[in-house]
Amino acid sequence: MTNEELNNEEGLAPEEMMADALATAEDETFHLNGDGVVVEEADSTAEVVIESAEETIARLEGELAAAQAQANEAIDRMQRTAAEFQNTRKRQERLLQESLERATQRLLTALLPVQDDFSLAFQNLPGGLSQEDTAWVDGFKRIRDKLGTILNDEGVTEIEATGPFDPNRHEAVTNEPNDEVESGHIIATLRTGYLLKERVLRPALVRVAQ
Repeated sequence: MTNEELNNEEGLAPEEMMADALATAEDETFHLNGDGVVVEEADSTAEVVIESAEETIARLEGELAAAQAQANEAIDRMQRTAAEFQNTRKRQERLLQESLERATQRLLTALLPVQDDFSLAFQNLPGGLSQEDTAWVDGFKRIRDKLGTILNDEGVTEIEATGPFDPNRHEAVTNEPNDEVESGHIIATLRTGYLLKERVLRPALVRVAQ
């Protein structure tokens, strides 16, 4: 025999039977509404679960933001390090290039007196040279020409020593009156000057008219 049948035998009213049934279901979340209908209550643990999920999402978002900040900081450090490396490399390359240019300039400057000596020697050749002497002189001319080619290949060119005196390219040895040359103009060149890629390697020594 069921509980309902026992209650009916005890003469309980239907409302009393319903209330008794609800009282015995302590773990059930039901109640009577105003119309006497059994309605299931919302599970209170659902709200707790939802709040926990929101907290988890917030925590994960915070961790993600922190990780992103760390990644951005690491990328920034890496970029700064790379930029510093590039600047250091460029600076070292520039210093090396400048050192090579200075060494080249010193070598070329040291060769210029040799070129001067060749030019002076050929300007003062004695007369009446024999055929053998002429062949010997021609050999030295070829040596002079090779030296000139080396200088030209390195960017060395002669400074023009005619026209107005230029203190940036000419060095005046004398200033003297001259009826044939305009004042401030070059009378003659005593030593050839040279440029190295448009920079003065050695100024020309000149006489200048007053």
